[in-house]
Amino acid sequence: MSNVAELADQIVLSPAQLLAALAEHERRAAVLALATRRLETTQQWAADGSASMVAWLRHHARMSDRAAAQLVRHGRFLDRFCAVADAAVSGALSAGQLVALQAVVKPALHRILTEHQGELIGTLAALSVSDTEKACVVWRQLAEALVEEGAPAQEPERNLAMSRAGDGALVGRFVLDEAAATEFEKAIRNATTWEGSGDARTGGRRAADALFDIAAHFNKTHLAAAAPRNLPNVTISVDASTLHDQPIAVNEDNERVLTAACADTYLCDCVVHAVARDATGVPLSFGRGRYTVPRALFRQLAARDGGCRFPGCNRSVRFTEAHHIRFWRNGGATEYDNLVLLCSRHHHLVHQTGLELKLLPNGAVRATWRDGRHRSSQPRGAPPKRPAG
Repeated sequence: MSNVAELADQIVLSPAQLLAALAEHERRAAVLALATRRLETTQQWAADGSASMVAWLRHHARMSDRAAAQLVRHGRFLDRFCAVADAAVSGALSAGQLVALQAVVKPALHRILTEHQGELIGTLAALSVSDTEKACVVWRQLAEALVEEGAPAQEPERNLAMSRAGDGALVGRFVLDEAAATEFEKAIRNATTWEGSGDARTGGRRAADALFDIAAHFNKTHLAAAAPRNLPNVTISVDASTLHDQPIAVNEDNERVLTAACADTYLCDCVVHAVARDATGVPLSFGRGRYTVPRALFRQLAARDGGCRFPGCNRSVRFTEAHHIRFWRNGGATEYDNLVLLCSRHHHLVHQTGLELKLLPNGAVRATWRDGRHRSSQPRGAPPKRPAG
């Protein structure tokens, strides 16, 4: 008989039994967090040479760094505020309510919570988690008002940590205060798109795509907000001898080598300067800049396309770049019939996936994926026609 089968009487529970089990689990979790704190303060975990309690838990309890750190922080929080700990162990406050409270209690407010914790718990005990979160925010605002008068105003907490993973992906963590969070959430909502019934992206992917669009739009417009032709201020250096194969390009901001597909995307529509270098790489001359797609031609494309031509995308002209259907570095002509407008995200997607675009005589764009799927988009730059009659 399997271990799971032996626990059948504990697995098959009624709704009431499950709720009781969850409540007991949360109470035991609070006790465990306090036990973790006690062990941390005794320093017994250091006997095997571990550098921290988190490291000890990672090695001996097979916990992730994130889970171990959360357990240690929770134990410290309960140990600091005795009334909160009593409420957690007794079940007066749920685990969700404890998370809401802990989230608003910054170091500057520890003294005030120590004084008011009993009264605050009495208020929170009868509330739902959602109402607890709101009540905790109100408490934080009142507590901040009680901080000594004359003390310098505290800057809102904002933090962004980023690093490149081994595969080149950018990963990180950010913390935003209420004002910044409100702007960020609104920007993501505004930039999130739905590309029709064929859009299979998850909500997380759509939000990440929206962040891509926001960054690309800012890079195009930050020098002149109203200029529809202000190209992204991203500077790359490309070895001209590699242009007709796989371009070798470096992002001059961070000296990272770009993928060939990323370099191809930028080369489609950019300002090009010819730089002559000696054998050691020292620049000898810097040529005058020229657009790969002249301004007048871009305006002609805008009048035809009216925005991004990727099927289902509704991005307007100000979000777009000109894409060479036959790649520019492969000798693709910078001409009206070899160019379509794509937003930054879809422009990169076309180059990354090898998706084939074809501009038809009637102005329609036909996109064909490598597996044979295809979709089309119609030009939308012309003004509406007057109804007949």
